[in-house]
Amino acid sequence: MALYEFEGKRPSIGKDSFVHPQAVVIGEVELGERCYVGAGAVIRGDYGKIVIGNGTNIQENCVLHSEPETIAIIEENSLIGHSAIVHGPCLIKQNVTVGMGSIICTGCELESNSLLAAGSVLPPGHSVPKDKIAMGNPARVIRNLDEHNTLYNQIGVKLYQDLAIRCINGLKLIKE
Repeated sequence: MALYEFEGKRPSIGKDSFVHPQAVVIGEVELGERCYVGAGAVIRGDYGKIVIGNGTNIQENCVLHSEPETIAIIEENSLIGHSAIVHGPCLIKQNVTVGMGSIICTGCELESNSLLAAGSVLPPGHSVPKDKIAMGNPARVIRNLDEHNTLYNQIGVKLYQDLAIRCINGLKLIKE
């Protein structure tokens, strides 16, 4: 994995977390325990700080960044889908699903158990309330989260927590 110190700030990686060798983690980044960070992900804690809670996954090709002297927080057991962009300061609470290719802009908040659908754009300063689904560009709340969506998040999070351990134990480079 490519971990970089930046101006004296170093990433910290929690126990049983996996950061793919092709991911890049820079500066003031706190990655909790049992997290998964996929190939091509870039987590830049150079201007601002990035905090990722236990059990959260940052899938392939995601970009996480925060403005100077601010914090982007992603709480525990959240799923950040492939190629999503998260730009802080922002707060993504626990058990949130951010769909593939979504964009979360500065000053946004996603409350617990919410879902931002794939390809959506959450404009600066907007929020998604607890137990709601938002989608579109700009993203708007479309309905309540149902049991299926809640279960999807729980299964997805568990799969990536398991994948972190599987990768730690079983991912081997066979040719470069």
